[in-house]
Amino acid sequence: MSITILQATQEIDDLLPLLDRAYWEANSIDHKDTIHNVIWLLTQEAIELHKVSIQDGHYRYEPVTETIRHALPQMRYLVENLSEVCRRTNTHKVLSPALHSAITIFD
Repeated sequence: MSITILQATQEIDDLLPLLDRAYWEANSIDHKDTIHNVIWLLTQEAIELHKVSIQDGHYRYEPVTETIRHALPQMRYLVENLSEVCRRTNTHKVLSPALHSAITIFD
């Protein structure tokens, strides 16, 4: 899927607070570790994307760091195990499509 730098930045910025909610709801240290790692990896990509000039936001997005590729398997794991990771229906309801979208974009 081809998206712009601005769209990729927005996708990460939207996903991070949802992952933060999931982190606090997770009751397993393994789930918390996985979520924390995804947050950290996405944050590294976001930091680099936020350095791009506003005028260049319309260019096609390509991963700036290797970290985004390392986040994909963990995001897939979260999707597969979301009902165990997120106990609250509301978080599950909003995080699931956001993760699916991010996986599609960054894959």
